[in-house]
Amino acid sequence: MESTSTNTEEERSHFFIIRVTIGREIQAMERLESQLPRVKGVYAIIKPYSLKGYIIIEAASYESVLELIYNIKHIRGVMKKELTVADALKSMESKKQVINIAVGDTVKVLSGPFKGENATVKSINKEKQEVAVMFLDSAVPISVNIKISDISTVKSGGDNE
Repeated sequence: MESTSTNTEEERSHFFIIRVTIGREIQAMERLESQLPRVKGVYAIIKPYSLKGYIIIEAASYESVLELIYNIKHIRGVMKKELTVADALKSMESKKQVINIAVGDTVKVLSGPFKGENATVKSINKEKQEVAVMFLDSAVPISVNIKISDISTVKSGGDNE
């Protein structure tokens, strides 16, 4: 009898992917959380680390998800295909980025207002995943913080960590 109840429990829990405006995932989650008391059958709302522009909702049915997201700002829709439990867990894992940049390296900015500019790395903040750089062709020396994902190493000039 107990095994039947666990099977029923597993059958009731489904994972659905919600498309959200990129950069507005947190606001959408807050709005969804405010609607939880009025909707039955929604168990969890998850913001995956690995997916930008998506939220995962654990719910009893597709209809529960549709009821939850109805008329919520920044929600763009629900993907019809369900997510497996293994894929849902995999998307929640935080992956550490390997930093192959050292102080003194020459880097090229790949995006943002300084795109295409060369700079020298002055300091690295591993927690925030940012580097402080000084631009080589600048008339006035100015230090700017840039995300590590927005630069590439042109020439190694410092001691690698």
